[in-house]
Amino acid sequence: MKLFVESAYLSSLLSAIYIALLYRSHRYRRPPIAPLLVAFTMGMLAVIPVVLIYRLVPGLHPDGMLGAVAIAPWLEEAVKLLLFLTMARRLGYPTLIEPLDYAILFGVLGVGFSVYEDFWYIFGGSYPSWISGDVGRFSEVFRWLIYARSFPGHLLFDAVAGFLIGWGMCGESERARANRRWSIVGAFAVAVAMHTGFNLAAHARGTLLLWSVVVLYVGLFLAFRRRALERSPFAALQALLAGDATSWGFPVSPVQVLFAEGFDWPGRVKSRILPFYPLTLSLVVLFPVLVSCVYLLHRLLSMGVQP
Repeated sequence: MKLFVESAYLSSLLSAIYIALLYRSHRYRRPPIAPLLVAFTMGMLAVIPVVLIYRLVPGLHPDGMLGAVAIAPWLEEAVKLLLFLTMARRLGYPTLIEPLDYAILFGVLGVGFSVYEDFWYIFGGSYPSWISGDVGRFSEVFRWLIYARSFPGHLLFDAVAGFLIGWGMCGESERARANRRWSIVGAFAVAVAMHTGFNLAAHARGTLLLWSVVVLYVGLFLAFRRRALERSPFAALQALLAGDATSWGFPVSPVQVLFAEGFDWPGRVKSRILPFYPLTLSLVVLFPVLVSCVYLLHRLLSMGVQP
């Protein structure tokens, strides 16, 4: 039980750090907390259909290099994308106003998926040496697994894909609106490609290669973030009210942007540390319960018992 709880809380600590970074990645606005909690929970629960499909489809298993390249990226990204699109359709305005909102929300969903995956690898990988009583081996394996699972893979895959979806959904031109389906297809293809590249680097067990891939993905995220901020309706509203702009080319009105939740006028968004407490509290209190439920379902499905 001690190992189970330690693994759960270590995974939740990593997830809290990454969610906090996403939460503060918007220069002009702080996303509403409730949708972030929903996205995080849906990301964690996305593990269940993935495990169920692995169990029900004969010969479909993610182990080994072939599974990490030809199976896991396609299946996992498809499940996460379907859940995100379902959630995004129900949320809409005012939660989703611009591409960066899509990127943050999809990135949080990816964190929710990866946090259980992190827990599963840390707990499952270190459990044999734990029960054998080999303290030295357990410490070595435990530290390595924490290091290996600390890379923000799913966050980056899905945040970058979220930008592409957002640009398709928030486009002002008729051509952009006509190509929304293609933006979703492109987002899925990019997420699968990034996931595959990350898995290849991880299986190669080369620390330098893995760091290079992560740095490349972070650079891509930051480049997309910069472009999104430059074309943000919140930045355009500030320019409009300051007299630096005379036109408005966004599907939402300036009044809707002005009164959007999480946006402070004038100047940059405030720190808003207090609203982040409910999310932190949920990770501390509810996270082990949710992990335990998903773990139990995972075990039942792995043993072929229908929950």
